[in-house]
Amino acid sequence: MSDQQRVFSRSHADEVDIALSAIDCVLNGEKAVYASSELTTGRLVSSVLRETGLENTSDLRRHLGEHEYTTRIWDRNVAAATAFARKLHHSLGGNQIVITPAPFMARGWNQSEYLSFWKTLIRSRIKAVYFNENWEYSNGCAYELVEALDAGLPTFEARGEPLAPSRAAALIERAIAELREQGLNVEVLSGHLGRLESVRNSR
Repeated sequence: MSDQQRVFSRSHADEVDIALSAIDCVLNGEKAVYASSELTTGRLVSSVLRETGLENTSDLRRHLGEHEYTTRIWDRNVAAATAFARKLHHSLGGNQIVITPAPFMARGWNQSEYLSFWKTLIRSRIKAVYFNENWEYSNGCAYELVEALDAGLPTFEARGEPLAPSRAAALIERAIAELREQGLNVEVLSGHLGRLESVRNSR
């Protein structure tokens, strides 16, 4: 059996350690800037949910099928996220390492395992987090915001303005109201808002 045909069995924790060690090869002891952008939820997904009359992303993915979901939603969000990270890299002078989660794929991981990985990365190897436009509509971005603030990291909007917890909360509240009015499920986003308020009150 060739090396390319070998099959490995690892725990999620082991796979996280491997992924982080690969990132450490690039960071080489430094800390990076994190570029948060919508991927599996957000403004684009919400618009397609309204169009199809569905309420959640799981139903949407089944309804569209893998090919249409990928070309219509995933590829577009990945392109926007990577473009945001490149723009951020140049706006910061070209000498900062900027990490975007968009290209990362770990076959077999579920959403909570991805979030756990990015939480660990943000808390251990990131020095600042920037949020792309319309981040407040994304469950993942809201989660990353709370983790960054809870870790005491500086947070910024897409154009570089500081993103204070009070403004972040107001933006999420507005997004929740808009999505709820459209008949979309806001349970996860509301939960992140609750966690954000807890972080604000603990300061």
